[in-house]
Amino acid sequence: MVSTIKDLSETFTRDALPLHDVLYRQALHLVRNPDSAEDLVQETYLHAFNKFHTYQPGTNLKAWMARILFNQFVNQYRRSKKEGPAVDLASVEPFLGKDVVTQSDAETETPAQLMHDERFLESLEGPVRRELEGLDERFRDVLLLNTVGGESYADIAQKLDLPIGTVMSRLHRAKATMRDKLAEENVSKS
Repeated sequence: MVSTIKDLSETFTRDALPLHDVLYRQALHLVRNPDSAEDLVQETYLHAFNKFHTYQPGTNLKAWMARILFNQFVNQYRRSKKEGPAVDLASVEPFLGKDVVTQSDAETETPAQLMHDERFLESLEGPVRRELEGLDERFRDVLLLNTVGGESYADIAQKLDLPIGTVMSRLHRAKATMRDKLAEENVSKS
């Protein structure tokens, strides 16, 4: 019986990692793009590792991983439908005014610089601005990089030199804190 985190990690490494090629082929069949397929497999492994304590030893690990892969694919598809089509910023930059922050501008700004950028702060409403300014810097940085900067978990982890799990946790806590604080503000106004 697998019990410790070290045992779980060793078992996962030994049993799940050799399934990469099988999962990649399945992902490629679903998304039809090598880069997207690799991203899907990576997300699958991340999710599977986080949930590996729920895996029942002796059952079909390949089927368990394939199910996670398919669920990740469905979740990505649903998110993409909500977000709408992606627009190439380079194609519309000539039509933007000079006051618009473009992706190339945003890439050079750190979260701390963004918080002091008047254009950004002026775009925020009172309660949102106040709660964002009051948010712990560790959580605010991750939140700004993800929501304003459009950075992926992996990019944020690399920029802030953090494990990806920490980035995911901080982003979740930052969003939950902002949601709770803004909900409290709404309740107190009514």
